[in-house]
Amino acid sequence: MSLNFLCHGKLLFVFFSLPSFCLRFFQHTSNSIEEIRIEGHTSSKWSADTPANEAYFLNMQLSQARTLSVLRYVLSEKSTSNQDWAKSLLTANGLSSSRLIYDKDGKEDSRGSQRVEFKVRTNADEHIKGILEDLGQNEQ
Repeated sequence: MSLNFLCHGKLLFVFFSLPSFCLRFFQHTSNSIEEIRIEGHTSSKWSADTPANEAYFLNMQLSQARTLSVLRYVLSEKSTSNQDWAKSLLTANGLSSSRLIYDKDGKEDSRGSQRVEFKVRTNADEHIKGILEDLGQNEQ
């Protein structure tokens, strides 16, 4: 199971006014969290004369730099009291233009595609399975 937080443009700064709160919240549920993934995304565009494959690779560099910047910011917070815990769960992944956002007409939404997503992967499935086993309702 995963939770997703999307950050577009100015919303990124709204989220980052709360990084210490978010990490403290996640720490309280740390036995359920397997990964906190920072994903950087870009549009498919680069410059007009850039071939599509080259634009993809240039955007890969950009998306990786974007996630590294976010990771540095989160880990530089003075209130991130447990750096080792955060480092053991946080990952930064640049995905270039591999997961574009489209508008209702099926055209690429360049602005929406340029984003950072936070995904929290948990072991909730294991907990649910255990609960079902305890209730005697596991049908395996």
